[in-house]
Amino acid sequence: MELTEKMILGLTQMSTQDARSLQEIFCTDLKGKVAVVTGGATGLGYCVVNRLSEGGASVIIASRNEARGKKAEEEFRAKGREVIWCRTDVTKVADCYKTVDFAVEKYGKVDIVVANAATWSMYSFLDMPEEAFDHVINTDLKGEYFIAQAAARVMVRQKIRGKIVFIASVAHKGSDTPKIGMMTHYNAAKGAVVSLTKGVAKELHQYGISVNCVAPGGMTTYGAVSNSSEAFELYGQELAADRMRFGAEVPVASSPDQVALVVLAMCTAMSDYVVGETIDVDGGSLMSFQQKPWSYNVEGCIPGPKAE
Repeated sequence: MELTEKMILGLTQMSTQDARSLQEIFCTDLKGKVAVVTGGATGLGYCVVNRLSEGGASVIIASRNEARGKKAEEEFRAKGREVIWCRTDVTKVADCYKTVDFAVEKYGKVDIVVANAATWSMYSFLDMPEEAFDHVINTDLKGEYFIAQAAARVMVRQKIRGKIVFIASVAHKGSDTPKIGMMTHYNAAKGAVVSLTKGVAKELHQYGISVNCVAPGGMTTYGAVSNSSEAFELYGQELAADRMRFGAEVPVASSPDQVALVVLAMCTAMSDYVVGETIDVDGGSLMSFQQKPWSYNVEGCIPGPKAE
């Protein structure tokens, strides 16, 4: 069928007449929603809790450390936010379920889960201890898997078209500090989270549950500053010097909020047509950026326009 100009204009108009306003999507979409954020007391998780609660969601901070969790809860409540801490060790499946049960008991439901809790360490592949491997896999993969499973069961039972956001890392693509590896267990865990996202999305799409993943790059967080200290003790100051020297080449978010904003978007209608995807938020960590402004047409570039 050949479309007339009138039909084309009509279709064009229809494409926006029912569109929800950005004000609604970003400022009211989360009101009345209940979110669970693992690892929400510090770093990226803290920033995610900040943005979700700012949008009107009731948020459960699921983390292990009581002092940090209670402090975060107090800070958000001082801002008038509905935020509460729940002691959670995501490496324990029972804790994942206990936290989701706590959310349901407190608020009656779970609409959003951000599986953020993670850890990492540095060991040569030749040296990797079993306990270090297990700690990272159990936290970064198993923990994400079962907090999502616990929340998904509630969503399915209650017919909630919820949002599940896994947190991977650009380490899933081997984007570590240039010229230094030593994070094979972390690479494996975060690569698995990317694959997990697709698998879970396939299964839960039928229930209207949105499943996606955000993969941050370098960020200025407590973990980023502190997690290398053991490796420096084991391998010496040469590793510390190399990490500082080569790490200067890696883009680093000055605040985890730069990543949290993308996580926020994935918890709103922004992600309604995004299924099983991983969004890298890494400042272009795998790109080799051009260093000089080459152009023979534009002034101020090299060589710039020739004088006539």
